Amino acid sequence: MPVVACAENVTETISYSGQQYQGSIHLFRPASDSIPSAQVNDMINGLHGEILMASPLGLSTYDGSWSTQHINLNNVSEGLMNNFVTALEYDNSGNLWIGYGSGIQIYNGHDFQEIGDQQLLKSLRIRDLQRWNDDMWVATGNAGLNRYHNGTWTWFAPFSHDGPGFYEADSMALDSATDTLLIATDSEGLWKVTPSNATVRFDKIQDEHDLFGLLGHVRRDPLGGAYFFNLTQVTHYDSATGFTTLLTGRDFDGGPFAINDVTGGSDGALYVATDNGIYVWENGQITRHLGTFEGFGTVSHRVRTVFADAGNRLWFSTLDNVGYYTMDLSTTPLITIETVTPTSSPTPVPVNISQAPTPNEMPPPAATSPLDRILTFFSGLFPFLNPSR
Repeated sequence: MPVVACAENVTETISYSGQQYQGSIHLFRPASDSIPSAQVNDMINGLHGEILMASPLGLSTYDGSWSTQHINLNNVSEGLMNNFVTALEYDNSGNLWIGYGSGIQIYNGHDFQEIGDQQLLKSLRIRDLQRWNDDMWVATGNAGLNRYHNGTWTWFAPFSHDGPGFYEADSMALDSATDTLLIATDSEGLWKVTPSNATVRFDKIQDEHDLFGLLGHVRRDPLGGAYFFNLTQVTHYDSATGFTTLLTGRDFDGGPFAINDVTGGSDGALYVATDNGIYVWENGQITRHLGTFEGFGTVSHRVRTVFADAGNRLWFSTLDNVGYYTMDLSTTPLITIETVTPTSSPTPVPVNISQAPTPNEMPPPAATSPLDRILTFFSGLFPFLNPSR
């Protein structure tokens, strides 16, 4: 189990718009007994409050301590088929689907089932996995989409009759308000999939030549609709009002900065990972900024991924660290910055998936400590995270 090897506590008077905040920042340096890599390809909620992360060096689980599953070279049927994990999702039975560049594994808590047959998956490169009610949808390399339903695989071939008008989907997100599947592609427009009399219908909602047609990534909005984005802008989409631009890279102080990822909060806040930290957008404007001054513990300003988990923690990854923020309103502001450095290597613990999910659900330079770096760069006021996140 990781232990706190070099934690620092810092107490400062921090205010934003007349409010004061108490915040906690937890950082994890890549190591054999921590998360093995700061590159995170996917993050999902586990079934019991844990977080699962797909990385190029295995499948990691955090439940207060880290465990990581790898390929088992002695018995390939008892471990990952590859250490480079690209996507994660639970199905309606609580089985964990694990995507790779060479197929899929389905893990029931005890055994792995491998899906690597091109008769089932025309492309074995898995881009994204998305549960939709009882179905599992799979976005593959350049072969459109696949759907698994009740033991049966269906291939929706690109440009087939009633099929998708694209070859490769980048990402998928459910619109819970309309029970539709929204799909972003890199250069073939934006799409919506709608159930229709036991079949599905593919509709293009934005052509690649239209204003928002090149917003090549999509993330779910917990309040309905979805966020489409690319490096330069973020828009919100819902079926009633269509596309609404929320912000661009030029809206960030000192920008423009590239937009790398977004995640929506259940309170309507939007958290935007950029090349200059995390910006928080709410009530029609950017309200605060979280950067290296607030304790990333790394010389890099670039945040690659963000994810708001079921426990109101905001996870993020930079070039050097993985970490999370927890924040609360307080009349006694306290910033706690904790850098967790694991020690002894534990035995990898399998992911526990004994229940079905609910439908909704490197190191820094050794010459200075995280506290030294923060105090060196500290100036002015520090905006902090919304307390509900």
